[in-house]
Amino acid sequence: MKKMLAAVMACAVALACPFSLAACHVEEYSSLVRYYNKFDTTARLVVTADFADEANKRSLSELGTAVESFLGELESSLSSSVEGSCIARFNAAEAGEEVEIDELTYTVLSQAVEMYEFSGGCYNPAVYYSVDLFGFSPRFNELTWQAPLTSRRPYDRLTENGGAVTALAAPDEEYVNIFKELASHMSELEVYQREGRYYAAKPAFTVTGPQGDEYSLALDLGGIGKGYAADVVTSMMAEYGFEYGFFDFGSSSVSALASHESQSGEWELNLTDPDDPYGGAYARVYISSAALSSSGDYEKCYTLDGVTYCHIIDPFTGRPIEYGIAACTVVGGSAARADALTTALSVMGADSAVQFVNGHLRDYKVVMAVRGEDGPCRSVLTNVPDLEFNSKYVLAGSSDGAGGIVLV
Repeated sequence: MKKMLAAVMACAVALACPFSLAACHVEEYSSLVRYYNKFDTTARLVVTADFADEANKRSLSELGTAVESFLGELESSLSSSVEGSCIARFNAAEAGEEVEIDELTYTVLSQAVEMYEFSGGCYNPAVYYSVDLFGFSPRFNELTWQAPLTSRRPYDRLTENGGAVTALAAPDEEYVNIFKELASHMSELEVYQREGRYYAAKPAFTVTGPQGDEYSLALDLGGIGKGYAADVVTSMMAEYGFEYGFFDFGSSSVSALASHESQSGEWELNLTDPDDPYGGAYARVYISSAALSSSGDYEKCYTLDGVTYCHIIDPFTGRPIEYGIAACTVVGGSAARADALTTALSVMGADSAVQFVNGHLRDYKVVMAVRGEDGPCRSVLTNVPDLEFNSKYVLAGSSDGAGGIVLV
């Protein structure tokens, strides 16, 4: 029997984030939080234990230091905005060039290639230039709008007033098309080992813009990199002796240990309503010792001339997704894999996503909020039995009892 939630759920909902985690307090245990600013966003480590015990306090301090070190290493390897990182060097290399990378980059990039192939190209880390073209790269953070861009590119469609960027115009369609074509050559990327060292070879293909500017394939591993971080940090928590807690990166990639704070041993996961990101949730699921990722079209978006653009790029159009899956959560496997899957399912759209879940993701929990062509979200698709969901939504697809989705 399906369970309905009130329009605004009686729980703490993360503001403008895909979900929040909550659990009931147990007196002898408490939760301590550590924050880290990496990849132009905030990561959060939450550890639950008996912190009246001095040994637990020391372990948490040591864990916090180890996590800081690991995240710094990850950022210096994978961030496209960090000068000299492996990915920044790869992006700056000439077409067809072999670039030596470190083992960390090799590990994450290999997973990205695997997920690109598994998703039929719906997850594609080679949309780097499309992401930048539509203003969703680190160059366009909040501070950018108060000052000139630190770097300008030939395709930038900006207006300035006194040197400060004041508006982002619709991108040139020619650049939309050439960057889409560039991303389509992701399958030609090679990642390999040789004599104990690691390499990535760029495709030889290039595209040329209307101003004679030439581009070779470039990568954005920020999403799957955050998922990988969640996987590693959760393993580190266990190594330092903690059984309960979670780590989330940008409130999109999460890996959670069992919850001692909940009588059922589960964390309560409240999925943010895409139409009410600052006050509501559209569904609730429960997790324990699981990795997950959520993504939504409302997280990073802007409206220009009546058109809303979001940060999720469809590699087959070279443009942000417009309607269909407005929010997607995948629970299961690794956080890195779940991160790639939420992007891929969002790109697929509702019908293809249901088919993909039925064919490949029966061992995962999947929940999706679907937006109609007229704008609002009205329906939920899920393979979670007896999903608790907001009463303003219609259950359009429910569990078939074997991990698949049957349309209602």
